[in-house]
Amino acid sequence: MSRLPSLSSRERDILRAVVQHFVLTANPVGSRQLSRKQGVDLSPATIRNVMADLEEMGLLCHPHTSAGRVPSDLGYRLYVDDLMESRELTHEEREEIERELEGASQDLDDLMAVTARVLSSASKLLSIVMVPALDEAILDRIELVRLSENRLLVVISLQSGPVKTIMVEVEHTLGEEQLRITSQALNSRLAGLSLHEVRAQIGERIARIPAAHAGLVRFFVDSADRLFSFSDREEVMIGGRVQVLAQPEFSDPQSMRGIIELIEDKDIIVHLLHAQTSENVNISIGGENPDWRAKDLSVLTSTYQAATRSGKVGVIGPKRMDYGKLKSLVEFTAKMINHRLEGGTKLK
Repeated sequence: MSRLPSLSSRERDILRAVVQHFVLTANPVGSRQLSRKQGVDLSPATIRNVMADLEEMGLLCHPHTSAGRVPSDLGYRLYVDDLMESRELTHEEREEIERELEGASQDLDDLMAVTARVLSSASKLLSIVMVPALDEAILDRIELVRLSENRLLVVISLQSGPVKTIMVEVEHTLGEEQLRITSQALNSRLAGLSLHEVRAQIGERIARIPAAHAGLVRFFVDSADRLFSFSDREEVMIGGRVQVLAQPEFSDPQSMRGIIELIEDKDIIVHLLHAQTSENVNISIGGENPDWRAKDLSVLTSTYQAATRSGKVGVIGPKRMDYGKLKSLVEFTAKMINHRLEGGTKLK
């Protein structure tokens, strides 16, 4: 990326105004439009000269079919790094996100699917949720909840992470005392191991549990690969396909083909996400992205913690996006995911 130029106060004001106006209208910005904008107390001629200087510095571009100008990648970068003001979510927006995520269980797939839906709805962009591989996550506990004489709910929880719930039917009646003994034995022999270790060692560790329910013990041994596998490789969930295609940047067949190719090839998205190295909110713009198919897109992500590994949550869309608002949206959503995986509900 080119070194960001130093701007005068007037140049900063005009660049900020161009970016904000273009984000709102999706139309190239002319000097007369800015002269009528509140807070820009300059003549069209003066604004035109400043815009010409900004274009010479590589901060604005001049589309061939328009007299107006649009921000370049470098212009967006200077705006994001130096001119942008974060726009906090309203109380109502926070409440809506909290309500949606509270309605999801701690089951990883459910929580991530809800997150993708919430983000795409709030941003009107492509939402992305990267679920990390959890093979080395540590088993916290196993709970056995009796539902009827021969049906129970198995709840498997990871340390500071998601849970998995499975309905089980057994041939014989399940007594409360047998369930208690079996549950205690499972936890004393398996809790504290990684999921990988549980799957490898479960047979020898729980083969003979005195007074436990033999059928239930056999179920855990035979079903270990399914029960104790949350995600053994990184996965990406995507939401908002319809919303992002409604953006004016994707109205022509060529640009629509590009975003559809991105949506259909999750390996491209994984590549883009791995380039996002900041633990806080990370924004990559246009040519900063490592894949040429994302040269007209921006990627904005934040990190959440799932057990021993971190995942990413964010949005992908045209470079013309409301960075200040989206930064707050993605950051708050990541905090809510952390809170839900730790068993909480509303943030303080």
